Amino acid sequence: MDGLKKTTREYMISTLFLTLSMYVGTFTVNMESYGMISASFHILCSAAYIGGWQVLARRSPETLPKYYLAGSAFRLMAAAAVLLVFCVVKRDNPEAIKWFSIVFIIFYLVMLVFDAIFFAKVSKTRK
Repeated sequence: MDGLKKTTREYMISTLFLTLSMYVGTFTVNMESYGMISASFHILCSAAYIGGWQVLARRSPETLPKYYLAGSAFRLMAAAAVLLVFCVVKRDNPEAIKWFSIVFIIFYLVMLVFDAIFFAKVSKTRK
């Protein structure tokens, strides 16, 4: 049990640090409002992801590989929904849509790579 709590804590701290770093980076290109939306989305998704992971790791660790795939698919659909909503709200401003999409996709890809690396290491050490 203690290992699950430690992994959960490490994941959330790493996620917050990485997301905050990317958000601060959006200030350098005057895209901080887009960065705030992206950061909020990824923190919420990461919290839900690690919550589900924690439950499965405790109850049914053999199903974790399926969970990684399902979690990534859910995050992809949720990200597409956020992009779609933004496009509908800002339909009169193609420049805003373009820049939001760029910022959001960068956040998404970085978080996807982070999750893959983090949970590959976790799976490797748990076996």
